[in-house]
Amino acid sequence: MKILVCEENGDYVDQLIEKLKSFPCDEELVFESYTQTPGVAKRLEREEYDMAFLGGIINGRNGFELGKMLKEKNPDCILFFVCDDYKYMHEVFRADGFQLLMKPQEKLLASEFQRALEVYKKLHFQIHFFSLTGEVLNLVPSEIEYIETGMRETVVVTTKGRYKGFFEDLKRTKQMLVEYHFFQMHPRYFVNMEHIELIKSGELRLDNGDSVPTSAMNKEVIDDAIQSFLNCY
Repeated sequence: MKILVCEENGDYVDQLIEKLKSFPCDEELVFESYTQTPGVAKRLEREEYDMAFLGGIINGRNGFELGKMLKEKNPDCILFFVCDDYKYMHEVFRADGFQLLMKPQEKLLASEFQRALEVYKKLHFQIHFFSLTGEVLNLVPSEIEYIETGMRETVVVTTKGRYKGFFEDLKRTKQMLVEYHFFQMHPRYFVNMEHIELIKSGELRLDNGDSVPTSAMNKEVIDDAIQSFLNCY
């Protein structure tokens, strides 16, 4: 995991990095630190960061604008802003920040860093699909439209294509994907609800143009699942 730290106080930057290193973490952490924004702007042309800790004002420059640049480059970047006044709260929201941390205590740092790690793991979680061509596909849940299972084969339809093959453990795979808004819409179709474009009687239209049938016997359960998903947004 690549973490950017940019704050005008060099001592504070060093202390923050040491604190982050002391927290329990299964990921390998790689830090880049700056006390000036111009150097970061140049790095953004060729680097992406998974997480960033930015000052609101960095030697007179706007750290929130830097945060917006980071999010444009990598929308999945988990963005913390470190400030000394709650008056910057609205700026944090406008820059799509993950959390505002107040200096110098950062009481939320340990718990919020752990929460950020969970988000990171979820964003980078992959499942392995063994295609009939012998290729092993490492799939991110968000790119899977749906999984179709039959008597003899499993088909995975993704945003990139359609593949035949098998999962090492289909039941366990489905259990894990439930956390990513998948639902069994039909005995044969396990659908990623994030890709539903249109809900019709007896079927779903997905954003790739495919239509997937829904089970008439489980209509109420399916309707509840879709409504619960929509309520999250």
